Amino acid sequence: MANKGIGNHPSHKGQVVEQIDTTGKQLSQGDSGKVFMVTHSSAVTINLPKVSAGIAGWNAKFVTKTSGAAFSLLAWGLPVAGGTAASTNNADTVIIKEMATTDAGAATATGQDGVTLASGATAGDSLDVFTDGTSWYVTASVADAAHSAAIAS
Repeated sequence: MANKGIGNHPSHKGQVVEQIDTTGKQLSQGDSGKVFMVTHSSAVTINLPKVSAGIAGWNAKFVTKTSGAAFSLLAWGLPVAGGTAASTNNADTVIIKEMATTDAGAATATGQDGVTLASGATAGDSLDVFTDGTSWYVTASVADAAHSAAIAS
């Protein structure tokens, strides 16, 4: 017997692809499953939802549509420079794996506050994000290692 779909209503109210071009967006549980197209001329900072067991499985993809200024994706409650491990934020909950086509030696960074697609990022550079409810896991797929960087506290 073949598997079959039992529904097709997405959790994100039918909005599958969203453009990000301004700073200050706080992502929510309802944003899970979305693809965010990053197109901006000035620096943009976005915060992930607060990590909790209740959002285990939350995932999203961020894709550079047009090259612009830096795009920073941070854990909940943190400013663009990162933060501390205070109880008021999710500092040090991001684990980043960089997959750069020009740098086979790219590494995994643990205990980070977020990740940046640098101002030199090109169309198609992307971040895949997932949480298990205790940490955020980010895979940066970029044309060059200089196109992404971890944000440490």
